[in-house]
Amino acid sequence: MDVEDYMLLFLAVWILLSAIIVGSVDVFLTLTLIGILITLEVGGLFLDREQKEGMKPLVELLILLFTLIVLKKVYEVLSGGAS
Repeated sequence: MDVEDYMLLFLAVWILLSAIIVGSVDVFLTLTLIGILITLEVGGLFLDREQKEGMKPLVELLILLFTLIVLKKVYEVLSGGAS
């Protein structure tokens, strides 16, 4: 198996376990972002430029969703809501 295959396997297992264990979509999206960032950082040397560029839109979307999640939680704390 190539390094890219191991990276894909790690990412698939990470996302699958996150989906099974976590009950909240917010936490799942956050864990997915963490898994992708770990994979890109650790295995980035083994990926060519085209593969890295292909992952960039997904990472940017997940960062945007993470920002919205954090803003929602901050609003809940500031407004006194418990959720």
